[in-house]
Amino acid sequence: MNDYFPESDFLECSPPCRKSDMKPDTLKRFNAAREIAGIPFNPTSAFRTVEHEKRMNRPGTSAHTTGHAMDIACTNDNARMKIVQALLKAGFTRIGIAKTFVHADDSPHKTQNIIWNY
Repeated sequence: MNDYFPESDFLECSPPCRKSDMKPDTLKRFNAAREIAGIPFNPTSAFRTVEHEKRMNRPGTSAHTTGHAMDIACTNDNARMKIVQALLKAGFTRIGIAKTFVHADDSPHKTQNIIWNY
């Protein structure tokens, strides 16, 4: 399987992180989804520290803090549909949809089989 996410993608995230911060199985699942979608996946956020989350007035329990999540830039409905369908086919069961990105995670500690909007 292709590796569609170079280290530079993670360094450009907000906040910057490292590819090695991500869970290997989660990254494999994102690569599979990218392959299925056939369109670029541009991460806007991936791993985030608990401290970062708390600075942003969040509880620090996000799937991002364990390397199980990624937000993918998306601003048009056609790409959003392709991304969501590919994420589902790749096995993600936790998806959040926002105006400018699609969130997906495979945290085993969070509620499964949900899609939410921001």
